[in-house]
Amino acid sequence: MRKFIWGLLTVIFIGGLVFLSLNSSKTLMTSDSGKITEKQFINDVKKSSAGQQEFANMTINKVLDNQYGGNVSKADIQNAYDTQKAQYGDSFKSVLASNNATEDQFKTNIKNNLVMNAAIKANYKVTDKQINQAYKDYHQNITISMITAKDDNSAKQAIEALKSGDSWHTVYKKYTTEKTYAKQNGQLPSFDSTSTSVDSAVQEAAFKLSKPNDYSDSPITGSNGGFYVIQLNKTTTKPSLNNVRSKLSDKIVSTFLNDQKNTTKIQTIIGKILRKENVNVKDSQLKNALNSYMTAGISSSK
Repeated sequence: MRKFIWGLLTVIFIGGLVFLSLNSSKTLMTSDSGKITEKQFINDVKKSSAGQQEFANMTINKVLDNQYGGNVSKADIQNAYDTQKAQYGDSFKSVLASNNATEDQFKTNIKNNLVMNAAIKANYKVTDKQINQAYKDYHQNITISMITAKDDNSAKQAIEALKSGDSWHTVYKKYTTEKTYAKQNGQLPSFDSTSTSVDSAVQEAAFKLSKPNDYSDSPITGSNGGFYVIQLNKTTTKPSLNNVRSKLSDKIVSTFLNDQKNTTKIQTIIGKILRKENVNVKDSQLKNALNSYMTAGISSSK
């Protein structure tokens, strides 16, 4: 089963519970063995580890969105959505289904990720040493077109067609399974090595292409299990460090967030934000759901 890039989605089996009345006696199920009411269901969910985690996520997302949501535009969300969708081809809907998610939930998770990045960036000190190293590793903006093939064999056939002299337009139209950028013959928005929405395997292959119209000479297998053929359309000159300092900081923060070794540090940052916003859990069953954040860093600071 393909997994979402960024690890954006988890199984959202309690989506929509916020709309249910906590005191409702509405019957959800009847049987000869008895019935289940909304109140019973919600009480069980609140006590479960998944329910506790979802409550923590909802609280964190609400607070961070209020504080840092203004740093994320609708265009940022849509661009990330379109780019990731293009890498799933005709399997996108089945991947959503296997994660119990809708397209709106997928977009919401993208937004939450971007807002989380903005929050951590505002509260995590990026050093000059990190910036300098990131600049050494930095690859400037390029523009590529991409065929999302059905399988490895289809990707190989597309490459052979290109080698035989068929135009990119003809090959793209025949072999791609994803049409998000069909009007542009599969051309993605430009990206550089700080991108978090373009698959790392696609980036690596793209940065190896040297001149326009060069294309990958073997299928690219993405980290999500997809198969791709790409063509370089345009490359740019590497900008100065000062011109990309902010983007490099974003990349450093994203790497920091995705490293499990930093879990405690991340909890400490989020906990500081939650305490500043006077988060106070009123429900007795959920009072411990945020403990790992609310107490993070307190004992060490003392």
